[in-house]
Amino acid sequence: MAKILVIEDDPLMAKALQECLEADDHRVESRSDGLEGFELLKFGGFDLALIDRQLPSMEGTEICQQARTAGCKTPILMLTQLSAIRDKASGLDAGADDYLSKPFDAIELLARVRALLRRSTSLFDNQKQVGRLSLNAGTSTLTIDGRTVQLLPREFQILEFFMRHPNTYFTVEQLIKHVWNSSTEVGNEAVKTCISRLRSKVDLRDATSLIETSKGLGYKLSETFLKAP
Repeated sequence: MAKILVIEDDPLMAKALQECLEADDHRVESRSDGLEGFELLKFGGFDLALIDRQLPSMEGTEICQQARTAGCKTPILMLTQLSAIRDKASGLDAGADDYLSKPFDAIELLARVRALLRRSTSLFDNQKQVGRLSLNAGTSTLTIDGRTVQLLPREFQILEFFMRHPNTYFTVEQLIKHVWNSSTEVGNEAVKTCISRLRSKVDLRDATSLIETSKGLGYKLSETFLKAP
């Protein structure tokens, strides 16, 4: 299962893409505005992005260019109604990894998706190591100082996000935006409860908490856990 970002302003196309990808057991987050999609892509955490070429606020080629400039390594499949060779070439030159002209068949779409995911190092590397923390995507477990802790899906996702941005504070609202699915109604208490569960599984008595809180700034990983053992 991969985490896929879809940036598509046509609601019918966006819904069809989401249903097709979810039927293939992928987790999908969708945005209809180019700039909003770019901000989400820039934060990372996606195994693949499907980006329409013609979008409001920010065109697909510009998203690719700026994402690559910012160091984003996420594979990108560009979708467009423009089928001329020069249009495809400009999309690839902008940083897209593949190009699919509309209309397309779901079978071809999924074949392109699988091909790009096979190339994605993020799927080959099931183990993410940051300091004393080792996160295993295959087993949904966290290993810390020799202890292995089983995580629920949302606990895994929020910890993975913190590990991708180890020195950054995030507010509850930012965590909802970047970790929780955009189509889900999420309240502040859901985020706080998830962090509380994570702390209860990992924190030891009289020891530094895994996730620290700063009034006005939000949450981040404690620096104690960012140092290699």
